[in-house]
Amino acid sequence: MRAFRPRPLTERILGALPGPGLPWIVIWAAVPWLNAAANLLLDEEDRSAVWEQSDLLIVLSYASVSFAVVVTVWGGRRLARRLGSLLAPTSELIEGDVRAAFRELNSIAGPLLATTVVSIVFGLSALIRDGALAALLRGATWFVLGIAIITFLWTYGSLLLGLDRLGRSRLRPQSGPVDPGLGLQPLGALAFMGLWMLLVSLVPVLLTSLPDIVGVVLGLLVLAAALATFFLALFRLHRQMVAVKKRELELARSLYAQAYEPVRAERTAEALERQHHLLQAADGLERRAREIHEWPVDEGIITRVATIATSVVAITVARLILDPVGL
Repeated sequence: MRAFRPRPLTERILGALPGPGLPWIVIWAAVPWLNAAANLLLDEEDRSAVWEQSDLLIVLSYASVSFAVVVTVWGGRRLARRLGSLLAPTSELIEGDVRAAFRELNSIAGPLLATTVVSIVFGLSALIRDGALAALLRGATWFVLGIAIITFLWTYGSLLLGLDRLGRSRLRPQSGPVDPGLGLQPLGALAFMGLWMLLVSLVPVLLTSLPDIVGVVLGLLVLAAALATFFLALFRLHRQMVAVKKRELELARSLYAQAYEPVRAERTAEALERQHHLLQAADGLERRAREIHEWPVDEGIITRVATIATSVVAITVARLILDPVGL
């Protein structure tokens, strides 16, 4: 397999800038606050529009966007680098070209086009309401922010699409004892990493930047969509793992049948003693077969997914209850 280095658009941008990436990420995260300062300088109408909500909610809103920029830029880099380290081991487990499954991840045109569309939409809304200067400021701000957030969404979506494609390929037969996770758990862990990064970055933005009921509804929709795409991306691998487990169980049961055949025919303790080792081997094969996982994630990840889902629901419900009383 030729060398393949997943590099999202944000990684390419940081690589092209001078010096280490961390200061640039901090500057990137400061863009929402610079936008707020620019809005305050436009005129009194913009000032009242920006600060018409409670001071705490305003600060939380801008802080959540800055936090989302940090998480998405850093998270896109982590996902890409982790995926790059898993390509070679995965190619030994799955038939076909593993690189091709994630081919969209390195796209530049895709995130740029989506970001441009988003910035134009925000700019047009500001043009209709506030004029050309506000439209230019808002469009430019969301273009810069969109590069970070949308590139992460593109990277995570490409990862999930690639996992779904891998599920359409055949797993290679494993020599020696069968690994309970069939070697696929690192892929499941990578998908979970992307899931919690997505929720941690986007849900606070939705809950602090939108009206209460709208934020709650969108937060729950994001949660439902994130969980659905997470499990759907792993579903084909899940079916292959179930098939492997079934084959291993059938092999163990076949050995059991062969081992018990002389015992049933002779019905003596001596026959049972002669088949003792074969029965032990069949018993060991059955135990290992039953230990094979049916999803490429361990039980701990399933528990963490449930915890994240419960936490998001609790936060959204709490906001819906507390917002009317000004808390």
